[in-house]
Amino acid sequence: MKKNSFVEGTLVAYTMILITKLLGAVYVIPFYKIIGTSGGVLYSYAYNVYNLFLNISTSGIPTAVSIIIAEYNTLKLFNEREKAFKVANKVISCISFIAFIIMFTFAGSLGNFFVKDLDGATNIESIKLVIRTISFCLLVIPFLSVTRGYLQGNKYVANSSVSQLIEQVVRIAVVLIGSYVAINLLHFSVPVGVSFALSGTVLGGLAAFLYLKYKIHKNKADFRRNVTSIKDANVKESEIIKKITMYAIPIIIVSITQNIYDMIDMKLILKGLYMIGYGAKDCEYIASIIVTWTPKICMIINALATGLCTSIIPFVVSSFVKKDFKALNDKFNQAVNTILFISIPLAAFLIIYSKPVYYIFYGESIYGPEILCILSIISIVFSIQLVSNMMLQGMKRYKIVYLNTIAGVIVNSLLDIPMILLLNKINFKPYLGTIIATLIGGLISIMIIFIVLKRRYKFKYRHIWNVLTHSLINTFFAAIIMFILKVILFDKFILYKLLVKVIHSTYIITFFELGVCGLLTLGFYTYLTNRIGLVDKIFGKNTIERVLIKLKIKKIEEEN
Repeated sequence: MKKNSFVEGTLVAYTMILITKLLGAVYVIPFYKIIGTSGGVLYSYAYNVYNLFLNISTSGIPTAVSIIIAEYNTLKLFNEREKAFKVANKVISCISFIAFIIMFTFAGSLGNFFVKDLDGATNIESIKLVIRTISFCLLVIPFLSVTRGYLQGNKYVANSSVSQLIEQVVRIAVVLIGSYVAINLLHFSVPVGVSFALSGTVLGGLAAFLYLKYKIHKNKADFRRNVTSIKDANVKESEIIKKITMYAIPIIIVSITQNIYDMIDMKLILKGLYMIGYGAKDCEYIASIIVTWTPKICMIINALATGLCTSIIPFVVSSFVKKDFKALNDKFNQAVNTILFISIPLAAFLIIYSKPVYYIFYGESIYGPEILCILSIISIVFSIQLVSNMMLQGMKRYKIVYLNTIAGVIVNSLLDIPMILLLNKINFKPYLGTIIATLIGGLISIMIIFIVLKRRYKFKYRHIWNVLTHSLINTFFAAIIMFILKVILFDKFILYKLLVKVIHSTYIITFFELGVCGLLTLGFYTYLTNRIGLVDKIFGKNTIERVLIKLKIKKIEEEN
């Protein structure tokens, strides 16, 4: 195990998380075929409820642990650091057990919240079963999250990221095998099959947790360096709990606010569409696409923000403790620029190829491709908001986090049904109204963050506007290439006709064409950005070369 710099940690985390998210996106292709539309709706209900309780249990404490560990390391309080980790595990054990009991006990009431006003909706008993199944994750995942926070605070980003990959691989294996055996071999009902699949989240988390415990034990000497004994810590347990609470509560409040909104958003989508004449099944189907299934495709964009959040906390805390606001401004700009540089072309690709991409994952849909287009843009906005809020939390500026999050949620909630009704009145896709409302809310949140940081801390954004401009211009030219390739390949011209003669599967042909288009576009975009030196401007000079050397793809040139 070795510590990682900000750029290295971000790239390592992004690579691991990108692989994890890609696996998370790809596995739903066979999974959705196994469980079908009704199973997809059940899965969506279960995860919406689970995410709320998981955030109550884990959203604040792991981040608080990461902040406290980084703070104690900066101040060279190593005994206090280890004591904080031990106390955090005690706290999380109480909270996670209580959350599990509540979620398991009130599973039926939670399910009834979604469907009580819809005639012909999914059976309450089925929803109760899947919610109770996934509730067992609350006995495992919180401890995994705290351990990751401990490693991230110590700047061991790589191993924390590897654990996410292990968690995902085990989870996917159980999800696919469990659901297939339950439904197709044992001929159980779809709700039972979905429950088998949800158990994969428990087992995946357990596997990742055991891996991290093994790595910490194997490298015990590194973690114990400069540590005499927890008993020598000059801080009381009650003080650490108070510190954890002080750091965690704002994060928990924000996360709960967001998750409650997600549940309300799903409810408003169901209600709004039902009001204008959509049937109950169509309402549930569209809501599951917006809330669960299309976002899984957009994971490829969100993965970058997750990687940045993983690596940025210890560096923000260190700079903040030293009152180095210029370094904070630089880190903020670098984080936002990284998102813009990578996410804008990815979003453009998903927009231009929305129909074939959605087809690859879930088959034909009259709703999915259009929803995917707008959600791709929203993913960029939310990625910037996520990283910005994580940085603000590291700076202990929770009021700004409250302000931008709650403002975005309120705007979003107020506009949901009105936007659905408005689009329906002008004979435009009404189900896109709620997504447009989400986009407006997200943009308002980002504006608040940028304005407050500029006024209070004199942050400058010239570098961000520069990178944004270059990224948009390069993406524009790359989009032209994408469009040309789309016309040639997807609109049944040259390559399509040749492939049809050899391969008789539309699915395989579409998958092949997407791969070819993606690689060609990636190569063109990389060439354009390299020509103007954009990579060096964002990551620093020779960063890519250093990463290639670390990955042993390129050898160090020997001096003559």
